[in-house]
Amino acid sequence: MKCTMMMAAIVASHALAPTMAQAAAGDLLVAPTRLIMGANSGGCEVVVNNTGDKATTYRISLVLRKMTEQGTIESVDEATASQRDAAALDLITYAPRKITLAPQQSQTVRIGVRVPPTMPGGEYRAHLLFRAVPDVADAAAPQPAADGMSISLTPIYGVTIPVIVRVGEPKGSASLNNARLSVQEGQAQLDVDLMRAGERSVYGTLELMQADGKTPIATIKGIAAYPEVAQRHIMLPVDRAALARVSGPLKVRFVETDPAAGGAVSETAVARP
Repeated sequence: MKCTMMMAAIVASHALAPTMAQAAAGDLLVAPTRLIMGANSGGCEVVVNNTGDKATTYRISLVLRKMTEQGTIESVDEATASQRDAAALDLITYAPRKITLAPQQSQTVRIGVRVPPTMPGGEYRAHLLFRAVPDVADAAAPQPAADGMSISLTPIYGVTIPVIVRVGEPKGSASLNNARLSVQEGQAQLDVDLMRAGERSVYGTLELMQADGKTPIATIKGIAAYPEVAQRHIMLPVDRAALARVSGPLKVRFVETDPAAGGAVSETAVARP
């Protein structure tokens, strides 16, 4: 398997802005936003870009994260993680681990994989964390405390991207369930559950469209469901004007953009409110 790089974006309507190709936090941009690597991958590259107006140092590390059914990503303590969950930390290599970038400067971080021949097949994942090292001079003005001491707060910006290692060809599939469209206080919203089965994560684009049409009314790109969740609840804002311009039955479609899925499509009907 070659290194696969993926981008993520959210587009609430087909008329909105172009797809974003970076993960951003503060003055830090990282691209791509997702890596998939095989046991025999030749390696990948991630570009880190300082979009700010001053030199900044970034520290790079591997961390463990898990997904909830609501799609949020939570930290996992390495000390309490299962051996299976922590395995990716030993499989993934990267360099450098600390970089300093001048304003508007970028640098490449190299990502590799070392998989022992006895490694069980399946999908393993860790997240690459890019975190700005705060400058002492940038610390906020001290805030007086009740006991006479002062507290200084310095914001720390960071970006994480998943690095997925697939040993063998783990199988996975996606389907949709409980699709419903609602209108509350003048706002329309689609709610749907993305169901995931198998050892492999699923990744793709969710679209609301006419049952017999080809043009999406609303779209979310870069939707993922990792192996730790059997389903993920998704909420998609829908432009009421765009909805009013179409008539007839509606459907929700999930198109897998992960190359391992071969463009698989899942669909389900959704009633108008």
